[in-house]
Amino acid sequence: MTTSNKHSEPVDAPAGAQNPSAAERPGILEGRNERTAARERRVLVKWLRRTAKRARKPEPIPHRQTLLHYRAAAVRMELLEIAAMLERTRDPDPASIKALRELLANGCDSPLYNPDIHISELRATLHTVRKVLVAHS
Repeated sequence: MTTSNKHSEPVDAPAGAQNPSAAERPGILEGRNERTAARERRVLVKWLRRTAKRARKPEPIPHRQTLLHYRAAAVRMELLEIAAMLERTRDPDPASIKALRELLANGCDSPLYNPDIHISELRATLHTVRKVLVAHS
C-alpha cells in the first residue's frame, strides 16, 4: 500500500511575495547579537565577582586552573569595580571584553593563574580595562 505525503511538496509563496532570510530581515541579527552580548556581559560579571570572592580564602580542592589567590586578593576591589561597571554599560569595548575573558579563562597566559607572569601585568590589564570602560560609559 502506497501512502502519499501531503507535506513533502514545497509551499509556494503568493505571487510577488518575498521570503527574505534571517540575515536579510532588518533587526533580527542585531537583536540576537545584542542578546548574546548582554549574556556574555552577565557571565563576565559573575566570573569577576566569583574570582573576587575566591580571593578571600583558597579552596581546599585544587582546580584544573589554580587561581593565584594572593594575586586575586591584591586586585579584589578592582575586579568588583570592573564587574559593576560592566554591569551598567550597554555597549562595552570589545577589546576590553576580550582582555577580561583572556584574563579569567587562559590558564597559561593569565597573570591570575601563571606565577611566572609578573603581577604588574595583572594590574596593567585591569587598569586598561577600567580606563576604557569609564570612557565608554
